[in-house]
Amino acid sequence: ICIATGRARFMLYSIKEILPLVNYFILINGRYILDGKQVVFEDPMSKPQLSKVVKDLDDLKVTYGFQGIDDEGISNIDADVMKFFEELSMDLPPLNKDYYLEKNVYQAWCFCTEEIAEILRKKHPRLQFVRWLHVGYDILPIGSSKSIGMRKLAEHLKIDVKDIVAFGDGDNDYELIRDAGLGIAMGNGTEKVKAVADYVTESVADDGIFSALKHFGFI
Repeated sequence: ICIATGRARFMLYSIKEILPLVNYFILINGRYILDGKQVVFEDPMSKPQLSKVVKDLDDLKVTYGFQGIDDEGISNIDADVMKFFEELSMDLPPLNKDYYLEKNVYQAWCFCTEEIAEILRKKHPRLQFVRWLHVGYDILPIGSSKSIGMRKLAEHLKIDVKDIVAFGDGDNDYELIRDAGLGIAMGNGTEKVKAVADYVTESVADDGIFSALKHFGFI
């Protein structure tokens, strides 16, 4: 069993009840991979690249943050930011807009509109800005994805990607669902993910993973 997530290792406390059942972790959208506690792959972003995007984010007055593997930092904390993290039941990151100068960053993120994200895409063609929920964008190098992480883990385990079953519901699951041997989209997933899925199951709230495993005879 593998968890593929946009989150870092220190954020897995939210699923601590099931962690003993998990063998592998594709973290931060494929940029950090664990086989148990063994690091299989890691690829931090370059500081010069981060410096350029940070300047533009500051000029656009956009709140942004950075993910390391064991902690994180955020550029600004105001009432809107506090409300958003509260709605997600997530801890507010420490205020530290210079985090990227002090530690390895595997992924950045920002709160902005699609219009601003498109401006940033044009100014930074080597970066991708991947939407999550309705106001957030993950910022990571082109070529980074959960699917790339899946391929690197498959290579490490000496198995074929076609033998992997993947579940997903967000745009950052798109490549994973498209490229897995059996890609299953959750009923609550985005239309983009559903369009490339081999099968669409029930929503997360309706035990969609259990339903799909039963449908395909895995249980």
